[in-house]
Amino acid sequence: MNCETSKELMMKYFDAEMDEAEEIQFREHLKACRECSDEYNCMEAIFATLDEKVEIEPPDDFEARVMDKVALIENQRREKSAKTIVWLYNCATLLSIILLFIFVTDMKYGSLISAFEKIGEYFGSFSTVTSAILGAVKDLAGLLANAFTVVADVAVSIVRSYYYVFIVLILMLLGIQKLIHYIGTHTGEEAE
Repeated sequence: MNCETSKELMMKYFDAEMDEAEEIQFREHLKACRECSDEYNCMEAIFATLDEKVEIEPPDDFEARVMDKVALIENQRREKSAKTIVWLYNCATLLSIILLFIFVTDMKYGSLISAFEKIGEYFGSFSTVTSAILGAVKDLAGLLANAFTVVADVAVSIVRSYYYVFIVLILMLLGIQKLIHYIGTHTGEEAE
């Protein structure tokens, strides 16, 4: 047996697909050939290592570290939630103070417009800011109205394009309903 044949048979040996005669020839060649014997020993060591089941033990404090990280994440989530609630509370408080000021001023000076003018005197550019906000709200309302108009136009266009299809479907549904009613009434008469 030559080394080339031996190398081909080596994998058959490790896969347990070799017949008895081939195994005897293979073993004889390994005794005679140092190079094939070394390769066989190397392959045997590799397969032995692969067959070993190595269980990796986690460190003793692994569970404690994981639970600490979970607790840290939960605390961060709670803190973020608490900060959001505090922020919303502060905004609501500020809005309440502003509205209270407006209503008190409104009662003192007679009208809401005069209250805004008085606030404008205190804050300088309040009327400019109010006008800008009202303008933005007006523009947004215009955009929403335009979007609604476009959606309505598309819906009307679809109905117009498929008008006959809708009529045929409605007539078919009515016909099926009449047929079911007819079958139901005549089936009951035959049973009596």
